[in-house]
Amino acid sequence: MENRDVHKINRQFLLLTRQLAREGRAAEVMTGLPRAVIEKIGSLDLDEIDELAETVPVSLYTFRLTDSALNRLLQMPREVKGTYAEATLV
Repeated sequence: MENRDVHKINRQFLLLTRQLAREGRAAEVMTGLPRAVIEKIGSLDLDEIDELAETVPVSLYTFRLTDSALNRLLQMPREVKGTYAEATLV
């Protein structure tokens, strides 16, 4: 994976987090981040998000399912995967 791919992932994750923070939606569940971090990201302007996304060389996004939860999820019918994933992460 190239650095620019990591930058794009980080930028999208930061933009999503900012949007969720500003809309007052379930940002903790959607991102897995603590409320204080969400509020800080929610206060960033686009230049600050771009700078953060471009200067952090690792992904800010973390996959939150355990190995066993992922294995179960992969075996489930498509129509129940979303419900299972939400229940697992809440």
